[in-house]
Amino acid sequence: MNVHIDKNSVLFYKAYEDIWAAERVVVGSPNIAVWLCTQAAEKTLKGFLHCSNIPYDSSHELEPLLEDIVSVLKLSDDCRANVLNLNIYKSGLRYKNMSNDPSLEDARIAISRTKHIMHEFSNNHTISKYMDEAKDVHTKMLKAYCEDSSGVDLDEDKSKS
Repeated sequence: MNVHIDKNSVLFYKAYEDIWAAERVVVGSPNIAVWLCTQAAEKTLKGFLHCSNIPYDSSHELEPLLEDIVSVLKLSDDCRANVLNLNIYKSGLRYKNMSNDPSLEDARIAISRTKHIMHEFSNNHTISKYMDEAKDVHTKMLKAYCEDSSGVDLDEDKSKS
């Protein structure tokens, strides 16, 4: 399915992909769910900066992005705290010893924090239309993929017998 999406909506579309995926892998892979949450938050912050014509670097750290944003936008204390709390997972999350991996509860909290961040930004008049478009396109893509795969047997075990 080919769709046109405004260039200002692309990062938000990717953020919606990430949070959707995080919700689906949380039970089996909490560490991947948390990593996806940090990605969704990063893309939301960078999307705001992009739409506001504020340059940002290629770093994946959330705190410098947050600092750039709060210099031009009043964010709630909760939103700022949510970003900073997600930031603790950014460094080395995918490479740490498994005993340090986030728990299922940590991952569920990360998902909730990310959704709150995305919700607050979606209410911002500068980017709300781009976030709305991204969410709508993501929903349409999911529906199209489900319709396309409705006749496909996804059970690997049956194909091997």
